[in-house]
Amino acid sequence: MKSFLMLMCVILCLWQFGVAQERAKGVRGDSLAIAEAEAMVETMGGMEIWAQLKSVHFVHRWYPWYRVDSYLENEILDLTGPRSWVEEKSEVHHRIRAYSPEHKYWSITNGEFARGSEESFENAMERAPFSIYRIARGIAFGDPYYEVRFGRGDIPNSRRLEFYGPDGIMHGWIILNFRSEPLVWATTQYRYTFGPMKQFGNLRVPNWAVYENGVTMYEMISLTGSNEPPDSSLFAPPAGETERK
Repeated sequence: MKSFLMLMCVILCLWQFGVAQERAKGVRGDSLAIAEAEAMVETMGGMEIWAQLKSVHFVHRWYPWYRVDSYLENEILDLTGPRSWVEEKSEVHHRIRAYSPEHKYWSITNGEFARGSEESFENAMERAPFSIYRIARGIAFGDPYYEVRFGRGDIPNSRRLEFYGPDGIMHGWIILNFRSEPLVWATTQYRYTFGPMKQFGNLRVPNWAVYENGVTMYEMISLTGSNEPPDSSLFAPPAGETERK
């Protein structure tokens, strides 16, 4: 029995050493700002869980004011790289879109295939690492890709965390409330104001969000995480479309 316990202790120590080595470099930036970011991740389900996630699958109900329909959106997000697959569906609309470094940006809207512009692809690549889910995983994992600094927020009694990439440029920011929960999340391309947090399994995220000018909002229907990355074939265009440039 003692030998078994000693073996288990050795295995646990080796595992912890491996994790420590992976996180050795750690997130860069202001130590107090990093601590605030870690506190945020704790409110979202905890550092231990987010550090192990490699993908998330969430379902939103979107309510755009400029359309006659609301629609259900499924998104599978790769937390290990800039890849996303989305399906939007309503009674009158069906669209699938995806982006990845390997296959760039493409979509199928009501049966019609199209490749996204180079600008659309570049925008997706720029904002992808600064999704709030990618940030949460990066902070929990200790990813040195990110640098965190304090910024000046526009909401009283809140704290703004700014997230910089290896290029030294700020690409995203999050405003926290007094409980360290995300209140606003923004990239260089858009800004969302969040509603209250809601539990989905072991994860806890904002239940709804409104786009900065009120043009649309979403409600979070479900969210699941996985410690496995998505199947890479998910981001490839349908057979027969790969030859089109």
